[in-house]
Amino acid sequence: MAMAVYKYDEYQQFSPGMRFIESLALWLGQFKTLAERATALAFVRERLVFVSSAEMNHLVSISYPDHVRPFLLSKAAAESGLSRWHIGKVTNSLEFRVRERRSLFLGLSDGSHTDVFRRANPHLQNEQVRQSHELTAERAKDLRYELVKDLTKLYGRTPTDQESVFRSVILLDDFSGSGMSYISKKEDGSFAGKVGKFLASLQDSSAPPSQLFTTESLEVILVLYMATETAERVLLQGLSELCLPYRHDPKLLIVQRFPETQRVIRGTLPDFDALIDTHYDSENETTSTALGGTDLKYGFAGGALPLVLSHNTPNNSLGLLWAEGSRMKPLFPRVTRHKDL
Repeated sequence: MAMAVYKYDEYQQFSPGMRFIESLALWLGQFKTLAERATALAFVRERLVFVSSAEMNHLVSISYPDHVRPFLLSKAAAESGLSRWHIGKVTNSLEFRVRERRSLFLGLSDGSHTDVFRRANPHLQNEQVRQSHELTAERAKDLRYELVKDLTKLYGRTPTDQESVFRSVILLDDFSGSGMSYISKKEDGSFAGKVGKFLASLQDSSAPPSQLFTTESLEVILVLYMATETAERVLLQGLSELCLPYRHDPKLLIVQRFPETQRVIRGTLPDFDALIDTHYDSENETTSTALGGTDLKYGFAGGALPLVLSHNTPNNSLGLLWAEGSRMKPLFPRVTRHKDL
């Protein structure tokens, strides 16, 4: 009861009048025997990982000062000839102040928490932090105008055309379990996914973002507040392959890694495996989930995560936690972003 009040009740996808204790009772009620219910309850008590809003906001708040800013400082130090250990000198240098202003922060989804990110970093200009990476022509024009205005103050002169574009794009999101939604390859060898499509748009002169960024060694920094080690491996390789043809400089920054030891690999909890098999309902499978190459018993792409985020449950988590059908009831109902019609 204490954990329900402290954490679980804040789950945002519970229906009106429903909180964790009610959901738990309904979830346990689908299991026929007392032994099965004991197994399910033990899993919740011992293996479930619930990330609260306060915990996620903390990860968002430290993402810039603890991860992005040190990277920008090291780059500015190298350019100015200063030691990267002389933090005060580098911070006050023109190179760092310009580099920081020539950075654009873009959210990749509604989970990017750009509102929290902006409030945690008030020294950044509001125009530098945008909720979406999908920019209109009007927004792109405004961003370029504000950038030139601020650079004129920093340089004490009008910046050149080469200086009047963003040098770093920082793409923000909350969680990745497999990495596949960010970067994936089509059958023809072209890249898809959020990051893949965004970088492709920079090469399209008719697309609004194409006029905002430097064409020489653009720093593409993907920041994830939380990610699995599996996603980290996939994204490191994918970013490298994706950026190579464009001569971009890729960087992956993960604020909190979800360790492999937390995954619920088949065979480690035999009694819980039996519950997963018995109560699985294939109704949840779609053409979108098929891209993961597995069913959803252990989540999308076999993620096998016991993870729940306060605003939604990742589809990489065990299906028994979030999936709903004629043969299964969810403990934490999930809102699906991609639905087949």
